[in-house]
Amino acid sequence: MNSQPEDILREIFKRCLDTDFPHVQPFRPTEAPMLLCRVCVLWRTIALTMSELWARLSVSIGREASEQPQPNTDLIQLWISRSNRQPLTLVLKDLGQRANITEAADRVLQLFLLHIHRWQSITLTLPNLAFPSVLAGLNSGAPALRIANLEFGIDPELQIHDSAKVAALTRLLTASSQLHTLYWQSDARALQLISIHWARLTVLDLVPVWWPMSAILCLMEQAPKLRSLSTLITDACPVVRPIVLPDLVILWINCDADVGPFFKLLTVPSLQNFNMSRTNVRNPAPQTDVVRCLSRSGVQLHVAIFTSLYLPSSEFIDFLRLSSSLQLLEISNNGAATITDEILRLLTPGDIPCLCPNLRIIRFLENSLSSTDTFLSAMVAARRAPQASTAFPIALLSKLVVDFTEAELSKHAQDIHRLRTLEQTTGFRAWINEPETGILIPE
Repeated sequence: MNSQPEDILREIFKRCLDTDFPHVQPFRPTEAPMLLCRVCVLWRTIALTMSELWARLSVSIGREASEQPQPNTDLIQLWISRSNRQPLTLVLKDLGQRANITEAADRVLQLFLLHIHRWQSITLTLPNLAFPSVLAGLNSGAPALRIANLEFGIDPELQIHDSAKVAALTRLLTASSQLHTLYWQSDARALQLISIHWARLTVLDLVPVWWPMSAILCLMEQAPKLRSLSTLITDACPVVRPIVLPDLVILWINCDADVGPFFKLLTVPSLQNFNMSRTNVRNPAPQTDVVRCLSRSGVQLHVAIFTSLYLPSSEFIDFLRLSSSLQLLEISNNGAATITDEILRLLTPGDIPCLCPNLRIIRFLENSLSSTDTFLSAMVAARRAPQASTAFPIALLSKLVVDFTEAELSKHAQDIHRLRTLEQTTGFRAWINEPETGILIPE
């Protein structure tokens, strides 16, 4: 390996970083970049001169973190110094209650703050701590900050408009003209008190905090450039003005209220990935307005995930007719089944064009399927063996996940047998009443 040119070694070293979580580099002596420094003198010399290897660092504190090797303040300082002038991606996570956890968090944050002018991405996951006092004393923000992921414990001072902590958080998030992504996992009221450049945001993730619909409407009006929005909605309210998010590509909504009025006035022409679920199944509300919103917007969906879908089959078929670009379809019901013989027939390729010809992944979960035996497997088999004619081309189905109820399971012996046979072909896998593994969502 040492015979390789230095530029080749440098490229290899870059690829040694954690590819599953490229935004985070944990402190582990058994992983790059620290491991690279322990192989030989040459590797150590090269690794120490590659500032980009040291520009990402994740530090964990708390009970669970004590079981893993963690950097002390000297090592954190040394690590960051090796990053030279690179933009920094820093993570501080609290993994559980432990004595002196506040002091530990403050010590790490003090070191992070020495380099606040280089923060490109900051993640503070501190669910057991109030807003750190170290941050409350901020006199300036992070001018290069692009991504902020923030979670704090309950803190009454973050609910007071003119408190020092609200002012500090505002400074942190408004100093940068480049902030485009915000993950907020703390009290909804706190974020409503902060004055930030909403119009610059392209990604806003508010899960797992429940937000009143009125607040979400306000945020959507202030952030018209959003490309991704994830939120939990409660407390329905009247919607009086149209809402247009022309660039929104991803919309993930979980609600426990009737969001019909919300979708009646929403237009999202660029939407590709839509995930809609309801938690209040005791008082089901039809999602007719949801589907009509998608139709009205003229979207070209790639991913559609519906949970607790209460919709007439005719309207669901109309939705599928408008979803020729759909690659992943997931239906999960706690009530009446949505997928019937008629829908399976329309999804089956044949002498006429079928619905959703680009489907690659199908998930029929939790009471969503009620069909005659052989209809499901016939649809899958047809999508695994498309006609030689190219008049009506379809994509090859690669994954099927189906959860039969106990009553349905006994009625689908032929379906199950044929699906197991189809699994023997290359490029197809079926999960029947079992957990799915190796999940892949199409781009």
